[in-house]
Amino acid sequence: RGQPLDSTDLSDGETSEDPSSSRSLMPSSVSKLEETMTPAVAAALVIESLELNPLESIEGMAKCYDGIVAAGVALLEISVSDPTMTPSSETSGGSHVTRSEIMAALAPLLITSLEQPSGDVIISLAKMRRMCGTPRYQRRFVQRVAPALIRPPRGAMWCLRHQNDMEPILAAAELIFDSAFDIFSKGWYDRGQLLLADTKRAETLR
Repeated sequence: RGQPLDSTDLSDGETSEDPSSSRSLMPSSVSKLEETMTPAVAAALVIESLELNPLESIEGMAKCYDGIVAAGVALLEISVSDPTMTPSSETSGGSHVTRSEIMAALAPLLITSLEQPSGDVIISLAKMRRMCGTPRYQRRFVQRVAPALIRPPRGAMWCLRHQNDMEPILAAAELIFDSAFDIFSKGWYDRGQLLLADTKRAETLR
């Protein structure tokens, strides 16, 4: 009832032969990882942590799903219209928008929907992606992480909707990781809250 519990309270009333053994266990019953922290184990922990919450991977990401998929569809349209276009290109053929314009439209959604720790998670994932030595392994990183990170709201992972949206999700995830350090720069959360307040104020005045 609001009071912290120690290892004695969490036991079943049986006393341990080694008094220090009960002290070594955390109240949450989480023990130290016995395996060596290899890159494979670290990757598995990242995926498991993103899949831990059945509702959404990180707080606020479910609100961004539709916008992220729409951005991915626009990115795929650019690649179809101009297959030689690079991520740094600013123009594309026809009437399609540019990657920078897509990111400019997606950034307000991310900074107004995600919580502060969620932005830190995306920054960490972007740093991990940069640690991949080649573009091939960077793409494989996105293919492993993006399905767990970007999931449909109130939908199971790898449901039919998730599978149908996978190609746009992967395209949008690459763009988000490429621009993560610009989107989630210092003070991004405060800017998002101000933008959200301005939007609500404008709707009220209407």
